[in-house]
Amino acid sequence: MSNQGLWIIDPKTNEERFVYYHELEDEVVQAFIKPIGGFIFPANLFCLSRLPSAPFFVQDWLPKRGKCLLYAPSKSGKSFLCNQLARCIGAGEEFLGKLTTRGRVLTIQFELGEEILQDRLQKTGKDYDNVFVGTSFSMKLDSKVGQKQLWSALEAVKPNVLILDPKIKMITGDENESHEMQPICDFLDTVIEGFGCSIFITDHAGKDPTKRGRGSTIWEGWVDSYLKMKRTSKKGEPLCVEIEPEFLRHASLPPEPVKAKLGEDFEFHLIGPVQTIKQSVEDVLEVSSVVTPKDLFDLHLGSSTSVYKALEELVNEGKVNKVERGIYKWLGK
Repeated sequence: MSNQGLWIIDPKTNEERFVYYHELEDEVVQAFIKPIGGFIFPANLFCLSRLPSAPFFVQDWLPKRGKCLLYAPSKSGKSFLCNQLARCIGAGEEFLGKLTTRGRVLTIQFELGEEILQDRLQKTGKDYDNVFVGTSFSMKLDSKVGQKQLWSALEAVKPNVLILDPKIKMITGDENESHEMQPICDFLDTVIEGFGCSIFITDHAGKDPTKRGRGSTIWEGWVDSYLKMKRTSKKGEPLCVEIEPEFLRHASLPPEPVKAKLGEDFEFHLIGPVQTIKQSVEDVLEVSSVVTPKDLFDLHLGSSTSVYKALEELVNEGKVNKVERGIYKWLGK
């Protein structure tokens, strides 16, 4: 790597000379790292590229440039959850105890009319900075016209995360036929490649809950994360749910489901003990491998004192190694 570089015009002599990458400031090197053909990089430059430090938009659940599908019975709050998810990613706030990476979000609602969607957003009293919303009853992603509609919206917004709610309303074909669903998955893969975004999709549960989401299992195999959401409260009681990953391609399955209750602000709030700062610090280290205290401060996990205390405890437990001053490495013990 040290013998790689580029030819430049020396401003003093006005002559060409060869400069090694390691001689240049990092910001200058990054300026040269541009894809060709949409997503191809020269390998030597790719090795120097500063890749995103956080591989998830939602910790464990939604990988960057990945896809997640959540299925649930009707009347279980899927659309409320989508609005909350969009807001939290847009603000970079925790989502049901999960760390998020701040990004631009586009939510397409295929089931609720504009008036209902607007009413739900207004009633939360929250700020939806960095979030874009739209409703459509005609956009079908198994048609060229529908795909073109979505592509135009994506070009206008350029989101980091695309939320589609719900799946059944965005197709015209038979959801049980794999050969009819595969082209939609293929199209959404081109969306991920074309815009470098992640995709979150909701789905209705099937009549037989043991068979998971509705329709073809092609969707289950296509996504990186497959989540089950079920209502735990009875009719007439405040809405309570459990969200449990059935598989996660890029993280370990948690020992317990997330338990939440829909509040008066029309957002879900965790039920039970809130994750400690130490647990949050441990989660970040497990994902990022190496961090500095500043990295943790930027995530607003807690005060500087509490973060340093958590790091000290993790070092004493043998889970983390202090490589040098200000650098901590995850050992995973």
